[in-house]
Amino acid sequence: MIKAKYTVAMESIIGTRDEQQDCAFTQVDNLTAIAVVCDGMGGLESGRTASAATIAKFKELHEKKDPAETYPAFFLKAVDILDEFVFHLKDENGERISAGTTLVAAAIESNNLFWLSIGDSRLYILRGNEFARVTRDHNYFLRLDQMRREKEISESQYQAESVRGESLISFVGVGGIEVMDLSNAPFNLLPNDTILLTTDGLYKTLSDEEIKHCLYIEDVNESITALINTANEKALPFQDNTTCVIIRCNEEVFPNEAY
Repeated sequence: MIKAKYTVAMESIIGTRDEQQDCAFTQVDNLTAIAVVCDGMGGLESGRTASAATIAKFKELHEKKDPAETYPAFFLKAVDILDEFVFHLKDENGERISAGTTLVAAAIESNNLFWLSIGDSRLYILRGNEFARVTRDHNYFLRLDQMRREKEISESQYQAESVRGESLISFVGVGGIEVMDLSNAPFNLLPNDTILLTTDGLYKTLSDEEIKHCLYIEDVNESITALINTANEKALPFQDNTTCVIIRCNEEVFPNEAY
């Protein structure tokens, strides 16, 4: 039996919320891997509908992807389709549900990683002792920080506005996405590299060091269980839905030139 180049694990918890609004999708074969994580918003039913519909539509688009099309091109095309699709979602009465969802996606082929992010779900890469977040949180803080750097607002204005700093300014379903993170150049993966996709329920509960500690576990299934259990054990009064996907590059099946 030929071992796949990439090992993938996925797990979710509902936290203290009334309903699970996160949704995720993974697909891995001997040479490639794809993962998508969404965090719905807009009320109980609406948030769940938006995230599930986005995942379903993404899978449909990915199944029709031309093998010759690059992932950056595919992601860029998918963004508009997904945003339009969710923006026009309707309830059983034919009324627009006014919902949305974050989206973070990772695609790997030929040892190259590409990603897309809209909202505040995140993608991290662990390589040896280096642990880096490669996506931004597309919330009001992003604009506030820019305005402060460019001295467009005073420090007192910044502090006053920061009370709504975590409000999203970009998400699937907003009706015209202007802010996203899209990797146009490939990130070359090395043996043992670990990619983490997660909703905000994880990083708002655990520190970077706590996340790293769990990702160091060799078995990816044990690693993701440790992440979820550690978050759950915090028992925060308002613990959000938490969904994680881990992709691990298997050392023994990488070509020598990858080193």
